[in-house]
Amino acid sequence: MGQAVTTFDFVRAALDNAPCGAVVASTTSTGTIDYINREFTALTGYTIDDVPTIPDWVERAYPDPEYRAFVVGNWERDVTETGRDVVYRVRTKSGADKELLMRAGLLPGELMVVTMLDVSPHLTYQCDLRESEARYRAVIDSMSSGLVVHSQGRIVFANQAAVDLARASSREELIGRSVLSFVHPDSLPVVHARIKALYKKEISPAPWIEEKWVRLDGESFDVEVSASQVDWKGEPASQVVFNDITERKRMEQERRTFEARVQYVQKMESLGVLAGGVAHDFNNLLVGILGNADLALTELPPESPVRGYIEGIERASRRAADLARQMLAYSGKGRFIVERLDLNRLIAEITHLLEASISKKAVLKTVLREDLPVIEGDPTQIRQVMMNLVTNASEALKTGSGSITLSTGVMECDADYLKPLVVNDEVRAGTYAYLEVSDTGIGMDSETVQKIFDPFFTTKFTGRGLGLAAVQGIVKGHRGAIKVYSEPGTGTTVKVLFPMADPGRSHVTTPPPTATKAARERTILLVDDEETVRTVGMHMLRRAGYHVLTAEDGRAAIEMFSAHADEIECVVLDLSMPHMDGEETFRELRRIRPDVKVLLSSGYIEQDAVNRFSGKKLAGFIQKPYRSTALEEALGKILG
Repeated sequence: MGQAVTTFDFVRAALDNAPCGAVVASTTSTGTIDYINREFTALTGYTIDDVPTIPDWVERAYPDPEYRAFVVGNWERDVTETGRDVVYRVRTKSGADKELLMRAGLLPGELMVVTMLDVSPHLTYQCDLRESEARYRAVIDSMSSGLVVHSQGRIVFANQAAVDLARASSREELIGRSVLSFVHPDSLPVVHARIKALYKKEISPAPWIEEKWVRLDGESFDVEVSASQVDWKGEPASQVVFNDITERKRMEQERRTFEARVQYVQKMESLGVLAGGVAHDFNNLLVGILGNADLALTELPPESPVRGYIEGIERASRRAADLARQMLAYSGKGRFIVERLDLNRLIAEITHLLEASISKKAVLKTVLREDLPVIEGDPTQIRQVMMNLVTNASEALKTGSGSITLSTGVMECDADYLKPLVVNDEVRAGTYAYLEVSDTGIGMDSETVQKIFDPFFTTKFTGRGLGLAAVQGIVKGHRGAIKVYSEPGTGTTVKVLFPMADPGRSHVTTPPPTATKAARERTILLVDDEETVRTVGMHMLRRAGYHVLTAEDGRAAIEMFSAHADEIECVVLDLSMPHMDGEETFRELRRIRPDVKVLLSSGYIEQDAVNRFSGKKLAGFIQKPYRSTALEEALGKILG
């Protein structure tokens, strides 16, 4: 007993001023509490009078039966010679709960000492910290951007987006890897340079840059990456944030392609309108030149010394008219007489001309599909397409030797195939017959291919004219498309697509002649805003024996026709006029006299002009410039 008292006195002296609560109690079955220090009372509010025994303490400190049973069940485990740290929730005398860190140790003489510290604030902080970490992790994992922390040459943290973007099965599959293992070899040199700059603090944080990475399954993808320096558990580390921009880059590329295509189409459309307008005005001028030359030739005797000069003027005028037709073709309005055509037959008819137009060292081959469907088009214009393409192919054979292959076929074209082609808005997905010209020449790079349909662009000497731009206009006028395949050193293939003919389409035919009067008894009203055209046309008609009235525009034509409606048998009507154009004038003429016969005249081509009068019983069409014989023939068909 003396030894126990001595020990107790020693323990009490040690605990009187201890910064922790302390209880000394008997380990006997009664569990009598022999000592409580001041700090214990400060922590719990209990004195030795309140809890004289361990059972009293247990009952008051752990009022919840289930929790009390849990504490009592662990008591023997908790009380050891060296003590064991445990945290229990204790009810104080005031009724508040505190989290106390306890240690129960055995003393000699059947005694034990229990010490305790209030760790409630610490646990609250830890709880808040865990909640904060959980919220932070939830935010990081909800990011659409991949985020990894890279320390000591390996990934030490990865969010869920990084796992998904890398196509890993879990975070563990990324932890321990190097970020550089995901960088595509093409991007490695740039990445190494940026890492050095980052750790030298030349860039911090690094701005967003574009790189190419590789997923775990081997697929490469485009990323936008930003890196910054962070501290990871006391060690310097890099935080790398990255986004998959593969789809964005694809859409940007599509947008750029679309914008370039729109700009190209707008440019071509503007140039086409310009070319068509110039050709129209040019044709009006040529009416005066060619018409007057034609009239002069009819008046000159065969032996006249000036006849040769006028014939020269006539030949030059015809060449100028051919140039105007090329300009109309470029404008996409170059179809003159639309027929149902067999491409194979056209090729057979023109083969000898094609062979004569190419180098003597070149070999022309044909590969023609037998059951080729018919198309609708102007044979003259399509022959021009063939000639231009074959001539270009021959010039691509720099040494003169090589082969040119002209082939035909049928293919089904969907919207995706037609989308990047040189086309117009009328092209639709469907079945197309194609004409293909291939050569074994020097080929072209992609930049040159993009320019070959521009007017006056050439890889040859300057001043070669419209060239393939006219081909494009002709194809556009036929609602077709052009596909060009070419690489330097491997030759070029140009595929021209034509829509198949509509089997149910009908064709407008010129009404049969109905009139029977002699020409000198007939009155013709000539309407044109160009004075030269009116003057030349009047002389042509008078020479043919017609009585001629003229009008300078649509309004004057209506006034003149109203005054002479009974005697005028045909109106030669210009299409493009100020104030009231040909279409409006035609409508007013028909209102005055429904059976009036109208011969439409225009510097534009027939197909474009006549389509505006579809179903309105137009009597005929004559294109400027025209000779007197052509005008007489056109009127003869109408009047008989």
